[in-house]
Amino acid sequence: MLSFGNKIKYYFELMFSILGFVPRHATVARIISMISAVAFSSYLAYFQEGNWKLSLIYFISFEILYIGFIYGVLSEGGYRHLLIRKFGEERGYLIFEGILGFIFFNNGASITYIATTTSGNLLQFIPREILFIIVGAMLIVGFGIKLFAAKATSINIYYWKDMFLGRKISNFVTSGPYKYFKNPMYGVGQLQAYAAAVWCGSIFGLLIAAVNQILVFSFYYLEEKKFIKRVYLKS
Repeated sequence: MLSFGNKIKYYFELMFSILGFVPRHATVARIISMISAVAFSSYLAYFQEGNWKLSLIYFISFEILYIGFIYGVLSEGGYRHLLIRKFGEERGYLIFEGILGFIFFNNGASITYIATTTSGNLLQFIPREILFIIVGAMLIVGFGIKLFAAKATSINIYYWKDMFLGRKISNFVTSGPYKYFKNPMYGVGQLQAYAAAVWCGSIFGLLIAAVNQILVFSFYYLEEKKFIKRVYLKS
């Protein structure tokens, strides 16, 4: 059983891993890429505050990169085979994980940024104090569900290591949030993506968050679900 200090450390590592930086696999290249991503998103937030055109370019670029990357690598005949042949299973996966983490971070940052650059009066009838509570609850519930879903399955599953290797790497999980939701990661776990749009009163921000969620679900239904049935649920 983990001590209190080790539990805190574990949850911080889990949180950073979900956001795109996996501490246990930290390398100089990963640290530099993540610092660059944080610096760029901070620059946009503070120095390009109302630039909705730039926010749209940022979102579209990383949405295409995100969806294209997971389809292109993780599909049954995807580029994962090339990475494994060239680098071996473990190194090939770590290369994939590092790239995906960078994309994860920028994809999330672009959704938030686009909400702030297209702010409006969508929910102006709600007092700001009440709206603050609503948004806070969305963030806590959404990220909390994602955190505990990742804890239940492991960060390896969060980054699709099983799909990358093309085989089962753990038992099929029905604990944690999976007791109550079929797909907590892509469902309730995406709630925080809508929070910035709600706070900013951005209709466009809500639309963008929905587009992102629909595309992620498309990957689940077209690729991941077939893999789960074939590998984890086969009789």
